[in-house]
Amino acid sequence: MRHRKPGGVVCEAASGSSDEMAQQGARVGSVDAIRQFRAALIKFAESGNVALTSADTDVERTLSWLEREQTVYWANQVRKRHEFVQRCEDAVRQKRLFKGFDGREQSAVDEMKALSNARRMREEAEQKVLAVKRAIQTLQKEAQLYKGRVQKLSTTLQQDIPNAVRMLDAMVGQLEGYLAVQTEGAGIGLAEAAESVAKAAGPRRVGYERLRDLTPKPEQRAQTPPKALTADDAFFKPWVPGVVEKWQHEALAKLSIDRLPLDPEQKVIIAHNCWQQPRIYLEHLDPAFEGDSGWFIGSPEEGELAHEAFDAIRLGDVIAAREDLADILSLPPGFLLVLDSGGVAAILDAAGLDVWAVALMTDAAKNPSAAAPAGS
Repeated sequence: MRHRKPGGVVCEAASGSSDEMAQQGARVGSVDAIRQFRAALIKFAESGNVALTSADTDVERTLSWLEREQTVYWANQVRKRHEFVQRCEDAVRQKRLFKGFDGREQSAVDEMKALSNARRMREEAEQKVLAVKRAIQTLQKEAQLYKGRVQKLSTTLQQDIPNAVRMLDAMVGQLEGYLAVQTEGAGIGLAEAAESVAKAAGPRRVGYERLRDLTPKPEQRAQTPPKALTADDAFFKPWVPGVVEKWQHEALAKLSIDRLPLDPEQKVIIAHNCWQQPRIYLEHLDPAFEGDSGWFIGSPEEGELAHEAFDAIRLGDVIAAREDLADILSLPPGFLLVLDSGGVAAILDAAGLDVWAVALMTDAAKNPSAAAPAGS
């Protein structure tokens, strides 16, 4: 099958199934086509990052306006209008207590109207205070849902596309090297060079799936000595990553995932001091030794540098330090979770599906009227 691209670039691909095409590779007729595709990727990533940043800024600006300006303004209005109501009540009381110059009881019609209006204004301010609180809770919940839905796009723009650009740069360099050799009368053709480079690149994990490559191998985990913790250990101090909120647990519970019983005496392998990083990830693997829970906790912040030393800590101690992780730690092998300042950022199953995004969409679809967490 032949495809002619703009500018006279010709690409050839074998007809048949995608597996057959992957095995045979692509035939590149022009290195310029790769450069043009690289430029398009960079432009797309820049536009997408600008759009996401603009949306995040709008959300933060609106939330800040509600939490600071509107909350303070209407709280002051409640106080001022309450004082005005008291002054109006005093005016009515004065009219009724003291008689006029003619000895008759004075009319308090105007004062009663003013009092009624003052009470209405005070009630309006009190309703505004409640409305602002509800709006803050609603916006916080919707912001979390939004972040979950655009997480894959954000990962693609910030990680996958830069990696793809680097791969394209390497591919162009390889192809130009082959061409340079070929112009000297030796080497292989451009099509064969492209096929060779494509096969050498091989499949690569993308997005949060790449974190699995940071997890230590079974033999490394098996050699990790157990660590006994004291009550004042830093492990029991507040962790930098945020807790898993109640509504996040409820959203995840709507998915049909078989849970496993927890044995507090089993060990969890943890990268040294990783909980002090702004993000951590938890991966459940097959046990590497007797008494191994299969869980590993590390941080993606420093890559391999964050995984130079490990501690084997009781599962019971992990739950004592972070009770919110008890439900998470009952997920079966193959699951990988990422936690950041907002709690759950992603949950991937064994097939690499982001079930957290599915959980958020399922929660919104089943209960569209629940725009805010319970109690709002």
